[in-house]
Amino acid sequence: MALRNATIQHALAWCAGLGALLVIFSTGLVGCISHQQIRAAEGHTTMALADLNKGDTASAITKSKAAVKANRWDAKAWHSLALAYFAAELPGEAETAFLKSLKLQPQFSRAALNLGSLYLEQERWDEAIAQLEVAATDPEYTQPDRALHNLGWAWFNKGDFEQSRGYYRRVLRQFPRFCPALLNLGLVDEAEGKIEDALERYQQASECDPSDLKARFHMGVAAGRLDMVADACKHLAMVKDADPYGELHGPASEQFKRLACDQFPSM
Repeated sequence: MALRNATIQHALAWCAGLGALLVIFSTGLVGCISHQQIRAAEGHTTMALADLNKGDTASAITKSKAAVKANRWDAKAWHSLALAYFAAELPGEAETAFLKSLKLQPQFSRAALNLGSLYLEQERWDEAIAQLEVAATDPEYTQPDRALHNLGWAWFNKGDFEQSRGYYRRVLRQFPRFCPALLNLGLVDEAEGKIEDALERYQQASECDPSDLKARFHMGVAAGRLDMVADACKHLAMVKDADPYGELHGPASEQFKRLACDQFPSM
């Protein structure tokens, strides 16, 4: 403790000589930063996030790099860089930046949520759960619906349908209009062989968000499994026509062909 205090006193004197601030982190890191550097990093981060919202990932990466160069102690700047790398489909670089952000600010729930989302994409379920729990258990975090929903998806992919169902129901108790949870409850029902229940969930999800083609696609698949062929074909035709270049067009077209939907004149 005495050595640590002496180190801090030495750093404080050094920073004061530079007209800068001494920054001490919970992880034990000690830094020296000026007000100008702090403001510069914040400005670059704000512009980087604006670029991300516009879909300009290249500019977002450039500005986020400028932010962390100006203030390497800024957790939000590292988080911005991570988001930019994530959007640019550079998962390794994104993970490194997320971890750096969380090292500087261990209870940064938004960074934990987004790192958990990255791990979900990589099918690293246990690591995803560990990060998502940080956000889900933070009483001050403003987006617990996303964290709880993503936890449901992680447990679903681990094959624990009871845990998954519990998280989705919890989302809907707290956020009744969180439509994706209805869709994923249907997936849980379908995985457990409860096709009629699944179809009802998909219908609820579609009513909740009429633009959700995934719900419509799963309605078609479930209706087909229940020999409701005309209904199935109607839903599948709608999906393949509405999503000609998207990820659902191929699967919808395959199901449409498998059910011989061309036999229905209106299709």
